[in-house]
Amino acid sequence: MHCPYCSFEESKVIDSRLVTEGSEIRRRRECLKCGERWTTFEVGELVMPKIIKQDKSRVPFDETKSEKV
Repeated sequence: MHCPYCSFEESKVIDSRLVTEGSEIRRRRECLKCGERWTTFEVGELVMPKIIKQDKSRVPFDETKSEKV
């Protein structure tokens, strides 16, 4: 992640916690060049898998088409 102070491209995570609702992660980061610290709030993105068919087309996964064993 880019440092907002000096634009250096590398930082380390000092602390990571779930926000009370559980959908966000709050992270404290520190720049490896200038040493400044800042907070980021990150949200995960749920991406459903796609199926690659024999003709190389991609279609969304459809659970109703899968066989239950």
